[in-house]
Amino acid sequence: MEDLKDLQELHIGVDDLDTFGWGCTTYYIYRLLKEIRRSSVGSRLRYLSYPLLTRLNPAIPLRTRGNGALSIHVAGEEDDLREVVEIAISLLDSRAMPGREPGFISLIGRMPLEIARKIYVDLLTDIAEISYIERVIEKIGGRIHIAGKGIIGALGSISHYYIDGDCTYEIIAYSDDAERVYIDPEKLTRMDVETRPLTFNNIDPETGKPLIKPSTGAPVALGIRGESPEILAKALNILGPENISGYAVFRTNQATDQHLIPRSIADAKFYRTGLFKGRVIDPPRVMRGGDVLLRISDGSSEIDVAIYREEGDANIVARSLAPRDLIAVGGSVKPWITEGGEIPVINAEYLKILRLSDQYMELPPRCPRCNSSMESMGRGKGYRCRRCGYRDPSASKISVKLPRKIPEGGIYKPPPRNMKHLTKPLSRIGLEKICRNLPPRDLLIL
Repeated sequence: MEDLKDLQELHIGVDDLDTFGWGCTTYYIYRLLKEIRRSSVGSRLRYLSYPLLTRLNPAIPLRTRGNGALSIHVAGEEDDLREVVEIAISLLDSRAMPGREPGFISLIGRMPLEIARKIYVDLLTDIAEISYIERVIEKIGGRIHIAGKGIIGALGSISHYYIDGDCTYEIIAYSDDAERVYIDPEKLTRMDVETRPLTFNNIDPETGKPLIKPSTGAPVALGIRGESPEILAKALNILGPENISGYAVFRTNQATDQHLIPRSIADAKFYRTGLFKGRVIDPPRVMRGGDVLLRISDGSSEIDVAIYREEGDANIVARSLAPRDLIAVGGSVKPWITEGGEIPVINAEYLKILRLSDQYMELPPRCPRCNSSMESMGRGKGYRCRRCGYRDPSASKISVKLPRKIPEGGIYKPPPRNMKHLTKPLSRIGLEKICRNLPPRDLLIL
């Protein structure tokens, strides 16, 4: 096999293939990789990366359920790469699919780094029109094989390949009858204990609910997320589920908070995501049902922040905030309907207490004779002690600093059962890493 620099690269991106034939888009990639391995070209290819599972902007109103796109990245002779594209096309189903907008694109060659970075950030944090994506694909020399809105995610996943940043991995197991895949609670607990924090969000700590078995059903039987392919292989081995027909490991941007890029409040436009810093303006408003509304300002602009009851500790802490507290909130900007029309509101999924303001309460003075609380004798007339009769016409209220119930520097996120795919669990803080594309020793596909 030639050195990688002597080979051409092939990048295939797909999205919204859930009902092509059978199964989810990850299952299509799993089938494609197995088919390539069985083909005559399989032994001549070099894999440049694990297949990528790329989660995109969760705020987009018209999106797939998890807003995840997939891509594979290989190197080889150009004729072999074209055969791979043909294999990929042969696995697709040509039937119409109501409600789906599938996309399939390929690129032989490299995507310019500056374009890749812009596309990735745009699709992770903002809205992009399909006409813009079509122009970019043409500019970089890519081919559109299926032209639904899914080409947006498909290009986003290909661009993800060029991003050196934090990453996680997910091992997804498949079954012809996912309902028959039983997860033993004792084995799940043992797996969680023996592999955390290198695996995460296996079990919800408050309810004990298993989180590795999706609600979507066949062919996805389970998914375990972690810091490396090796720890995921160990976790699956401990779990030992029966009736599994196969599995694959994907590299992902899940649990990285990469969608929370720093933004000014003036930049909080509908359906964008970001991390916004500001001072609390008014006391928190607790709505019926328990949701909390805050208003924050960064000195130039103001915006409301919604911290829903489902956010758990963040919702509880938000109730104790006070004017002048400096906080950072991360999340999606959504429309909020008012009598005057729609206004932008940050739907928070991240809350950090940056600095707490000093809060004071004014109290009547204490009697210097008997230490009882004194009472006012009228405006500007001073205070008297009802108990011993002491009078002081010059006395006034005293200001007492109140203790704050929340610590500075605290970070609060929703419980695992309510986390979005991109939200970084607290257990991952300190485990971030720079992930670069290196040819994997083993794709870990069964």
